[in-house]
Amino acid sequence: MVDSNNPEEFHNLKHTRFATISSNGSYVVKSICTDITVPPHDSRSELAILKKLNQGDEEHIVKLLGYECDEEYLKLLLPLYDMDLGEYMRSCYRPPKKNSKKFNPYLSFTGAQTVDDQPQVCENQLDVDRYAYDFFLQLSSALQFIHSHGIIHRDLKPQNVLLNRVENPQLVLTDFGISYDTEDPIQLQREDPNAKITDVSTSIYKAPELLFGVKNYKFAVDVWALLIIISQWFQTEANLSSTTLPAMVDDGSGQLEDGEAGSDIRLIFSIFSNLGIPAIAQWTEVEKYGSSEAFQGMFGSDGDGNYLLNKTRDDQLQTIHKLMPRLKEIQDEATKRLIENCILGIISFESCQRWSSKRIVHELTKLNL
Repeated sequence: MVDSNNPEEFHNLKHTRFATISSNGSYVVKSICTDITVPPHDSRSELAILKKLNQGDEEHIVKLLGYECDEEYLKLLLPLYDMDLGEYMRSCYRPPKKNSKKFNPYLSFTGAQTVDDQPQVCENQLDVDRYAYDFFLQLSSALQFIHSHGIIHRDLKPQNVLLNRVENPQLVLTDFGISYDTEDPIQLQREDPNAKITDVSTSIYKAPELLFGVKNYKFAVDVWALLIIISQWFQTEANLSSTTLPAMVDDGSGQLEDGEAGSDIRLIFSIFSNLGIPAIAQWTEVEKYGSSEAFQGMFGSDGDGNYLLNKTRDDQLQTIHKLMPRLKEIQDEATKRLIENCILGIISFESCQRWSSKRIVHELTKLNL
């Protein structure tokens, strides 16, 4: 393995509470402290999952090039990529034409006094007609692969998807630090499959069942996170002074001056505001396994009559186009219909009704038949 202890050879790229990422310009070393284990973070499981997923040659999973472990650190040798998907998406936001600054609705939050003082509102210029379908299929294929091997990623977000800046980027899923292997006896013993940790996933990518304390969640939490990423591609503009890019839901992350973290409560209200509130009888997993009393105490038991899946298909499509306004830019009607169908297939609050990653791949590949 490359000597990551040579300070002249490696420089730090990122430092978190649990790991340090460093690079020598050719490779990346992820150094994980092994003497402190704070669930769901688990270096043993991360290494085991990477070894398991690297037995074949799956193009959408990060390659484990080597590793070494001592009493203090586990070091993983990984390929170096140009950027992550979050950086790529942010790079696609460009200022509007000169002298056409737009009004910023967050003026009162930023303390700006005039339009000229406001942070620039930038337009999303990601070529969705070219990349949305392809990226959707690539990420779904990555999830299908890990799910077929019993792995729940539990932290799917753009920052955990890597790519190189080329004409046709290949997306690569990385960071299995809090992933759950449903086939690993040691992990099953440490974290009961019916009492999994719900403090997983990041910010807006957290699935509804996690927000209401469903502990026997399964692979569908990754599929919901995929839905939120997809929704980010189809937004029109963003205030890039924020630390987060817009999506179909919002938890308040990074919108105030101090860049404060978002809240689950705000995320819940955002999801319900946009997609409606189901009756508790339509959300069986929350009724049986989650915080049913909290749900009914806050929102009642009968829903609000606006739950998306109770509407006609035309109304459902109208809603998702409102939440993802750039969907209309997909020029090929067959491609647009496939993407619409898949979005509606994975938008259910009841996770067992959400399409699996395998089903998504099956549906998306119909375009090539």
